Amino acid sequence: MVDQDKNKTKKEDMKFIAAMLFLTVLFSVRKGEVSDMILDTLRGVFVCIFYGVGTVFLIIGITKKAFKYHPTRMQIMKWAAALAAFFAVSQFVHEGFLMLTGQMPK
Repeated sequence: MVDQDKNKTKKEDMKFIAAMLFLTVLFSVRKGEVSDMILDTLRGVFVCIFYGVGTVFLIIGITKKAFKYHPTRMQIMKWAAALAAFFAVSQFVHEGFLMLTGQMPK
């Protein structure tokens, strides 16, 4: 019975991570020629994931000793995926604002 609960939690965690990565890709899609679009989108996804992982490790490194906690790998992966999605959405909103106000560089 306990093993089923662990598997269920793991399945829910994996669904959460997959949903966050989907949002990251969705909000990182760029326009233009197909080859340029693919490279720009992949670059955007990489940057968001890099920022997400880096921010999580930075926060853990700063707070782990003070608050005496030990996050699991799954927690770290969930936090990093959520932050990557947050960075992708915030970048999308920022670029949309720049386009609407005519400040977007060409």
